[in-house]
Amino acid sequence: MNLSMSSKLIVCGVCEYRNINKPSVVWCSECDEGLCKECQEHHAASKVSRDHSCVQISEYQKLPANILEITHNCPKHNEKYQIFCKKHDSPCCRRCVVESHDQCGGLNAIDDVIQNVKSSNAFLEIEQMLVEVSENLQRIRKGRQDNIQSLKENKTKIELEIKETRILINDHLDKLQESLLKELYAAEEKENKKISCLISSIQEKEMEITEYLTNFDKIKQHASDLQTFVAMKHIQQDVSKNEQFIESMLKEDKTNNVTLSFKKEKVFENLPTTLIKMGPIIVDTMSSDITLTRRKNKQAQIMLPSTHVPTIDDIKLTLKQTVNTMGAYITDCSLLPDGRMIFSGYESNKIYVIKTDGSLDFTLQTGSCTSHMHFKEDIQKLVVTSGIEKSITIIDMKNRKTEKLIQCGSSVYGIAYNNGQLFYNGYDSGLCVVSLDNDSVTQLENVKLRSNSSIAIWSDQLYYLNIDDSVVCCDLQGKLKWKSELASFLRSAQGIAVDNHGRVYISGFYSHNVVVISPDGHKHRVLLLKKDGIKNPQSLFFDRTNNKLLISNQTNEAFLYDVSNK
Repeated sequence: MNLSMSSKLIVCGVCEYRNINKPSVVWCSECDEGLCKECQEHHAASKVSRDHSCVQISEYQKLPANILEITHNCPKHNEKYQIFCKKHDSPCCRRCVVESHDQCGGLNAIDDVIQNVKSSNAFLEIEQMLVEVSENLQRIRKGRQDNIQSLKENKTKIELEIKETRILINDHLDKLQESLLKELYAAEEKENKKISCLISSIQEKEMEITEYLTNFDKIKQHASDLQTFVAMKHIQQDVSKNEQFIESMLKEDKTNNVTLSFKKEKVFENLPTTLIKMGPIIVDTMSSDITLTRRKNKQAQIMLPSTHVPTIDDIKLTLKQTVNTMGAYITDCSLLPDGRMIFSGYESNKIYVIKTDGSLDFTLQTGSCTSHMHFKEDIQKLVVTSGIEKSITIIDMKNRKTEKLIQCGSSVYGIAYNNGQLFYNGYDSGLCVVSLDNDSVTQLENVKLRSNSSIAIWSDQLYYLNIDDSVVCCDLQGKLKWKSELASFLRSAQGIAVDNHGRVYISGFYSHNVVVISPDGHKHRVLLLKKDGIKNPQSLFFDRTNNKLLISNQTNEAFLYDVSNK
C-alpha cells in the first residue's frame, strides 16, 4: 500500500477537507474515504449516503494492497465510474465513454453489472475454484515429495544391484582365469614331456658318436689294416643310422621351437570399447495415481475477460525483405537472434551468414554437403547435418571453428534440439535421436521420411514429413498424436516450422506454395503461391521471438515476412 492510501485510511476525509485532523473509524467504499465517528453519524443520516455500506477501518485495512488500490473513481478524469464497457472489459466514467468508448457496443450501467456480485454464482464459482486448485496443488506437491522419496529408494536399490553385478562379474572372471591357467599349465607340461623325451634320445646318440670318436683314434694307431677296414663298415652303418635319426627329427619338425601364447576372444578384444557401462540407468515415467478434483465449468453470471486464441484464419503476412541467398541449392535457412540470416549451401559445402541489410557477412566451410541446421543460442553453437556424409557437425559461431563431429551411421537431414538430445530425419533409418552426453544414436520411429526434409519441435511435440506428403505430430517418445494428409494440395513437402500458437507451416517444393496447418491437424490454409515468388521452396524457419517467417527457394531468393494476427 502506498503512502497516500495509508493517509486516506487513517484520516477522516470529511474532516481533512475542513482542515481538521481526526482519525477515521470506518471506511465507505462508495465515497472512497474514511470517516470519523461524528462524520459517520451524519453520513448514516444523510439521504444521499444513508444506504452506503461502511466497514470498520481496522477490517478494511486487512484487504490486500492491490485490492485497496482499486478505487471507484477513474484515475484519468477523477470522476466516478458509471459505465462498464463489455468490449474492452473495463469500467468507464462519463468522460471515458465520450472520449474512447462512444463507438463501443455493449455499454452497461456499472451498478447493474456489480449488483449482488458477492452472492452471484460466478463469485462462488471462483471461490470454489480457488479451494479446488489449492487442494490439487497440495495433492501434486505431496505426490512429488513422495516421488523424491521413491527416487531415493530406487537409487539405494540400484546401488545394491550394481555392487551385486560387479561381484557376479568378478566371480565369473575368476572362474575364467582359473580355467585358463589350468589349460596353460597342462599345455606346458605336455610339451615339456615331448621335448624331454627327445633330449634323452639325442643324448643316447651323442654317447654312441663320442664312443666311436674315441675308438677311432685307437684304431688309427693300433689296429691292422684288415681290422680297420671291417670296423669302418660297422661304424659307417651306425653313423648312417644317426644321420637318418637327425633327418627324421627335421622331417617331423621335432627340432621346431614350441611357444605358448594367449589369444583373447573377440568379445574381450572389443570389451574396453563395447562395454562402456554395465547397463543403462532407465528413467521412466508412469501415470500418477493422484486424483484431482475437477468441477464442471459453469457459466459465470458476471462478465469475465476472455482470451482469443489465434487460428490459421487470423494469420497476416507482410513481406519485409527479399534476400539474395548467394548460392545455388539452398537446403535450409534460419534466423539468428540479432536478425542475421543463415543459409546452407548443399553443393558449395558452405554456410552463408547474411546481414540484416542483405549483404554477405561471412561464410563457413563445412567440408561436406550441408543439409540442415539448428542454432543453439544459449551456447552459440551451430549444429549442421550432412545427408551424404551421414554426420553431424557442431560449429562454435564465436571463433567459427568446428568443435565436434558425430558419425551417425545413416543419412542425416532435418534436425531439432530438445533437452540434451538432437532429433533428426534419418531418411531410410526413420526418426532418430542423438544423445549429446555420449553421442549414442537410437531410432525413435521406424518410418521412411523424405530426404532433405526438415523436422520441428514445439512444446513437447515433434513434427515431421512422411514420404507420402503427410505431416505427423507425435510426442518426444514417438507416440502419435495426429496425422494430416497433404497430397491433395501440397507436393514434395520439404520445410516445416511451428509458431507460438502451434500452427504448422509447410513448404511444397513441386507445388510452389506455403501452407499452414491448424494445431490439431484438421484444417489448412494456403498462405503463399508461385505468384508471390515462391518457386521450389526448399526450407522455412519461424522466429518465435520476433514473429518472423523466413522462406528460402532452392535457388537465388529468400523472403522474410512479419507474421501478425488480424
